[in-house]
Amino acid sequence: MAGTGKVLVTGATGNTGTGLVPALLQAGVAVRVLVRDASKGGKLREAGAEVVIGDLDKPETIAPAMEGVDRVYFLTWNGPTQQQQGENFLNAAMRVGNVHIVRHSMWGPERSRIIKQGYHIDDALKSSGLPWTILKPTFFMQNTMMAAQTIPSNGTIYWNMKDGKLAMIDVRDIVDAAVAVITGSGHQNKSYILTGPEAISFHDIAKTFTKVLGKDVAYMNVPGEAAVQSMTGMGVPEWIAKGYEELSEGFSENFANSTTDNVLKLTGHPARSFEQFARDFAGVFGGVQEQRFEQVS
Repeated sequence: MAGTGKVLVTGATGNTGTGLVPALLQAGVAVRVLVRDASKGGKLREAGAEVVIGDLDKPETIAPAMEGVDRVYFLTWNGPTQQQQGENFLNAAMRVGNVHIVRHSMWGPERSRIIKQGYHIDDALKSSGLPWTILKPTFFMQNTMMAAQTIPSNGTIYWNMKDGKLAMIDVRDIVDAAVAVITGSGHQNKSYILTGPEAISFHDIAKTFTKVLGKDVAYMNVPGEAAVQSMTGMGVPEWIAKGYEELSEGFSENFANSTTDNVLKLTGHPARSFEQFARDFAGVFGGVQEQRFEQVS
């Protein structure tokens, strides 16, 4: 392990952060987390992380979180203020100086407002003069957990992905790659696209669930507008729902129909397959979870 001082993690209560923080602590790294809601920091504090209350939308709250930090795992939300959050944070980081920013970015079609704003942050980071590393994971396997009710109830996974193939990635591999970059060396000023081991369609996903769960599972494509209505009905803000729909449009046209071996290069182990994900989380979809279950990241 390289000489890693204190690491600040933003987005610590999200899909990746909840796996990354304990992984870093287990690796012996001193971790500070930035959270907006003090009530959500309790478990992280119990795990051994230092908790600082702040908000990337409020620049004045960022500077205290940066004091004494050597590296940052920098993740923003997918909402309309994403780009402004990036500017707020980078301005604070540049005032501190010489902080290595490990940016959790994304790999997706730029027609999506979410991706477009995220890439603006990446460009600003590269021109900031700060040491940087950019991790660019594509579509998360864990996103399919949105079908946790429809697969058990009627054996169907609904998505607006048409027949497109994409090399989706298990969030646990993102966590492993992030730990390797944060605790390692030789990654400054490099970008890594992170994918799973193969490009698959939602038809393939349905076949995998059929095999793993022992019941027939089918994929049904839904129109983009219907997908937006479904997401907003579940409480997803309209701006974000439309951004996800734009993502699906690009993915359905095979934007991510290719793989990289960066997970293997960074972690020393191959990226997890979708079948492994489905077996590890079979219980979420109404099946029997395997004994080797790993904590969701």
